[in-house]
Amino acid sequence: MHCREAPCIKQAQNDAVYRRPDGIVIIDPVKAKGQRHLLSACPYGVIYWNEEKNLPQKCTFCAHLLDQGWKEPRCVELCSSGALTFGDLDDPQSEVARLIVSNNTEVLSPEFGLKENVVYIGVPKRYIAGTVAYMDTDEVSPGVTVTLTKDGVQNTAITNNFGDFEFEGLASDSAYLLKIEAPQYKTHEQRVETRKNTYLGVITLQK
Repeated sequence: MHCREAPCIKQAQNDAVYRRPDGIVIIDPVKAKGQRHLLSACPYGVIYWNEEKNLPQKCTFCAHLLDQGWKEPRCVELCSSGALTFGDLDDPQSEVARLIVSNNTEVLSPEFGLKENVVYIGVPKRYIAGTVAYMDTDEVSPGVTVTLTKDGVQNTAITNNFGDFEFEGLASDSAYLLKIEAPQYKTHEQRVETRKNTYLGVITLQK
């Protein structure tokens, strides 16, 4: 992620991890020997351990090739779908800078607060889904009102002909209150957290 607030830099001993003037975060292969604790320093888990070399390692953006005059890392060059773009964020005329201006880019995990230099377009959002059924009839329940609430803001869905409901585009790592209401049945409430995409299974309503 080549973070501007990189915890690996802060936790490295002897300046074993440093940021280059171009923003690339590098692990010094000499100074970092034996510093296995750096694996847990990265909340993204992108630092891995080279057992043979007794060394923590990570992506370098192919810095050695860039220093030789290459315009982009190998992954960008070889990506057949064009999903990766590399360039100078400080140059408003660069392709990567224009993409950031013209799209709603975001970091993968904003809750970390690391000011990552790697950003994404179209990050999938969390969803909460489930199926509602009536316990007394053992049949799915279409037309049931399902409400999802967070910080006083409500989203409402109506179960389809199969009793299914889904809420998309939800914030990650957040807590929601789910409420299911149907005439002549007890209201069902439960707390749901969006640590991952969640399918709640079949929720049965009782009279």
